[in-house]
Amino acid sequence: MKKALIAASIVGAAAAGVILYLTNRSRAEQLLDNLNESAGELGNKVDEGRRFAKKHLRKTHKKMNHMIQEHMA
Repeated sequence: MKKALIAASIVGAAAAGVILYLTNRSRAEQLLDNLNESAGELGNKVDEGRRFAKKHLRKTHKKMNHMIQEHMA
């Protein structure tokens, strides 16, 4: 039942998109372009977050190694 509801919502969203696209093509194209730009910006933010996390992980790893070496000395 849950799969049928999900499938129906996907089909409904697609149908609404087609109707919107066909009724006002220029506005729909602008909306799709804006959506693509937003997705691209989100992808860039994800990449920035991933780089920040890796940098933080490397720094933390170095600090932990340094603390262990100081403790062992």
